[in-house]
Amino acid sequence: MNKRQIRFLAILICGLAVMSLTATETRVSSMGGIGFYIRDNSNIFYFPGTVLQYQNQAVAELRAKNNDNLYTVGVHLAPSQGSTYGVYLNRPLSLPQDILEAVVPDLQLDRCTTLFYGGQSSGYDYGVMLSVATDKDEEDSGEETVTQTAKYIGLNAGVSADDYDLGLQIDLPNAKWEFADDEDKWHGIGIGLNGRYFSQRSDNMEAVLLAVLYYGSANRKWEEEDLDVDYGKLRLGLGGAINYRIDQNNMLVLAVEAFGYDKDNMNVKDGTETTYTVTTLPGIFVGVEAQVKSWLLGRLGARQVYQSVSEKTKPDGGDESEEVTYSSSFGVSFGLGIVFGNLQLDALFNEGLLFDGPNFISGHDNALANRISLTYHFNNPGGK
Repeated sequence: MNKRQIRFLAILICGLAVMSLTATETRVSSMGGIGFYIRDNSNIFYFPGTVLQYQNQAVAELRAKNNDNLYTVGVHLAPSQGSTYGVYLNRPLSLPQDILEAVVPDLQLDRCTTLFYGGQSSGYDYGVMLSVATDKDEEDSGEETVTQTAKYIGLNAGVSADDYDLGLQIDLPNAKWEFADDEDKWHGIGIGLNGRYFSQRSDNMEAVLLAVLYYGSANRKWEEEDLDVDYGKLRLGLGGAINYRIDQNNMLVLAVEAFGYDKDNMNVKDGTETTYTVTTLPGIFVGVEAQVKSWLLGRLGARQVYQSVSEKTKPDGGDESEEVTYSSSFGVSFGLGIVFGNLQLDALFNEGLLFDGPNFISGHDNALANRISLTYHFNNPGGK
């Protein structure tokens, strides 16, 4: 057990990872990371009631060059205007890999498959999702068998209307290592609530209020080594934004995370309790999108985040100590959107090319984009 485990404790949200009807993860990343503050097809996992707004689509999120393990592919199919079925393959899971590697060193539990359904009721849309991941390994040592198992089940549900979205998520991960009468097991539960409200202030300006809350707890117990550890997580975020349509071809988003609180706790029985807390006061995000041509979109984003980080350590029977640091971070991002009929390609542009130029000029081997998203819209008259 070390301090890194606190930073990556789990019961996190399935999907960290981690955004208009043709939006993608790449689009909002290139606009400074303002995904929760605009209507977006990639935050259906936090607001499942919105899935009905994104019918008849195929989506591919290519998060890193030549790395299939970081690719996600999803399909939304609408047999009728009032319903949508879908599946996502290889969605990322934000589980504590350090702890999982300690309990089940030969397994991976960082990707899941998600099935979803969206429908309509009087006055609102609703959606439900089921995410599943599993891995298992058995090794015969001659006299006994070493068995390792890891599972994750995620349940999401939500309702949406024209001016609000509400989402509920439940995460149920567990892992177990068994050899003869000895077993090392880890299990937990996480519950999250997400909500946002849209208020139309004028024909070209919309205000957004956002609140997110997540609580998780887990336990690891290994009787052979007399190891008993409790983990806890609390995340709270409050923010707001202004979405301003400058004209038909240009949009500006200004978002402020007024308060962010992320606390991870690890308490070793008869040992040391460690608490790691990150407080954001505030985070400021700006995103701009401009339609340069009918087939070309340009995007620019910037973010400034002020945070304090506290690490408390309390040995069993000893005095508590605390270290607090303060930091400010700034980042800029650029993006392009290219439309080919029903296919849209979004790219997080590598600004290094602006300084170095292409390879035949500079000799530098810079990729054009750091990540890419593809969205294809089916021509289905039965859809929305």
